[in-house]
Amino acid sequence: MAHAAAEAPVQQLAEQLRETREPLRIVGSGSWLHGGGPWGAATPLATRALHGVVEYAPGDLVITVRAGTTLAELAAVAGEAGQMFALAPYGAPDATVGAAVATATPGPLSYGDYTMRDLVLGVQVVTGNGDITRAGGRVVKNVAGFDLVRLHTGAFGTLGVITEVSLRLHAVPMRDAVLVGTVRHATAGGIDDVLPRILAQRAPLPMLLRCTPHEAPELWARVSGNAARAAALEAQLESCGVADVHPVAPAVVQQTLHHTDHDSVMLRARTHRSDAMPFVLAAIDAFPQGTLLYDPAFGSLRVTIPFASATAIDRDIASWYRLAAARGAMHTISVVVDQGRTVTTPRLPLDESIKRAFDARDILNPLAPLVPSSLAHPEV
Repeated sequence: MAHAAAEAPVQQLAEQLRETREPLRIVGSGSWLHGGGPWGAATPLATRALHGVVEYAPGDLVITVRAGTTLAELAAVAGEAGQMFALAPYGAPDATVGAAVATATPGPLSYGDYTMRDLVLGVQVVTGNGDITRAGGRVVKNVAGFDLVRLHTGAFGTLGVITEVSLRLHAVPMRDAVLVGTVRHATAGGIDDVLPRILAQRAPLPMLLRCTPHEAPELWARVSGNAARAAALEAQLESCGVADVHPVAPAVVQQTLHHTDHDSVMLRARTHRSDAMPFVLAAIDAFPQGTLLYDPAFGSLRVTIPFASATAIDRDIASWYRLAAARGAMHTISVVVDQGRTVTTPRLPLDESIKRAFDARDILNPLAPLVPSSLAHPEV
């Protein structure tokens, strides 16, 4: 009876999707509705009521939760068993698990450099056609045909409404702390000195180089493991050319690294690690009002720009390309506008066929055509 009661909201959702003819905008906690778009006008479809643990097997390090469960709730449940979700995504702690999976949101200083697709084992999804589907499973090792789990992870809800997620967990290490140090000689080539060092080191030390306007660059790192391992990693951090290394409180980490103002444009870029120097230095020049987070493990850069300073974002990105090439970059730069996109990217034929298979009427999170010179920000 309890199982049937739990499935009733999903059945109701499926019925609603089969009957509706109006576009729907999927909303979890609503903490990042500006991301991934630009989205067209649509009726909100709330999923926050679908919350709670479905199944938890601490011995298997696997948990299944409903999609409306928040990341904070997930952390609290796993923490009682000495376990954790290894990826703390960008955004607010009250963001939902379903939204984090749907957006494939990365995480700063994630444990073991895991991405969302590494940790999602299975999903239950109600497609735009009203079909209740399952992909993957509830175990770490499973073979379940086509990898629809990865297809839905990062699809931004355009193929279906995620209602349930199975996740891989990890044991909480003996020590797990975020440290930060200031880059030495910031006004005299400090980044030129620290970048080669953090690229050359091979220690399992998640790091972020943070550059903000009018402030000295900082190197953030996550030190975890037993006492000996943590001490060795902290020494490795200090050898990268930083001073005043100290631990940071979780609330400061959340506000400094995870939080993104809605009134901003956010870029996510990546290039070959061998081009790190021209890639980062050119970004600093192209976006002087932006905050930059460079991840040396992935060769990725996250740039957050105040909306008032991003009136010509397309031109600034083009300048970034030219400056990087002039500094000697040899590889292409891949850029995605995660918030504040200026145009709607046309779907490829394969994208269109997949969309038709899952949401033939295009009612879930439909995209909106925009004038190329405008910025996608609903509050402006």
